[in-house]
Amino acid sequence: MEGGLLDESGECPLATQDETINKGNKQKAILTARYGPSEGEEKCGNCEYGMKLKGCGLGKDEVFCDVYQFKCSKENVCDAWESMEEDEED
Repeated sequence: MEGGLLDESGECPLATQDETINKGNKQKAILTARYGPSEGEEKCGNCEYGMKLKGCGLGKDEVFCDVYQFKCSKENVCDAWESMEEDEED
């Protein structure tokens, strides 16, 4: 994983383990990138930055946003959304 603070084990982003950090990072995404409900096909669940981290405290309907470092709903979206397909074409 690029950037981001990791927990003591070095395996999970700190925001997945510390709710205060997660809430702060989520609020930053709301204010700076308009994080919220998606009205189209662009969703955190199919975003290049939406990481599925096993064993890191994510709910079944959550992914971890590698850009803003918070647990996000698979059904929401923000301005940082990028298709996973773009990387596959290169």
